Formats: sequence, structure tokens, C-alpha cells
Amino acid sequence: MQIVIKVLKGNDFTLDVSQATTIVEIKKEIEKKVNIPLNLQKLLLVGRTLNDEQPLSAYPSIKDGTKLNLIVMKQEGLKEIIHRSFRKYYNEQQSERLTREFMLDFETKLRLLSLDDIERLAEHLMCI
Repeated sequence: MQIVIKVLKGNDFTLDVSQATTIVEIKKEIEKKVNIPLNLQKLLLVGRTLNDEQPLSAYPSIKDGTKLNLIVMKQEGLKEIIHRSFRKYYNEQQSERLTREFMLDFETKLRLLSLDDIERLAEHLMCI
């Protein structure tokens, strides 16, 4: 059967699937077709989030021609992640100040790295 994937602020496209196809398998196909990373995808049916591990058969209302909405979630940057972590332990004003100081320190240290340092770091991270 075919289902329609509606990308908000994008184009619609169809995928060939079966009732045994899982939501995560659909997301993998979406990643191949429109280059949206799997971890940033959220599939909705009538406003309800679909569970990655469930097959289509778990959703009786999904039939041939059903339209699923694809939400592309915003990827958080380092600054947002650090700020959210600080907010667990400090008030908003302290969290903002600590985040600002952290980012300034981080950027300063990053600028001090040589290309050799960056290459060694990249090689090390590739081995992990």
C-alpha cells in the first residue's frame, strides 16, 4: 500500500509500505528520500505521535492513501544544551550568565587549537 508523507512547509511524497512496516522503518525511508535525520523526525496521524517500534498494523486507521504529517524538530545547539543543564541547578538569571561565560571560554579555547590538535581530536573521536 502507499502512504503520503506531508512535510510541514515542504512537499508531499508517497512511500510504498506494508502493514508490517514499523514507524522507524518509515523514518529511515524518509531519511533516504528527503535527507532529514531520523532523530529529528516526528510522525503524526491526526495530531497523535506514532511510536517508532510499532508496525502500521497497530494503527487501524492507517490505510492505503493515508496522509502522515512529518514534523522536523529543531536540533539543539551546544548553547541551548548547556543552558538547559544549568537551569536544573540555578535560577534563570544565573543560568544565562553561566551559559554566556561557558560559551566565551569554550570559543576562546577552541580558537587556540591548531589544525593538528583538531585533526588528533577528530581521529580520536572516530575511534570511539
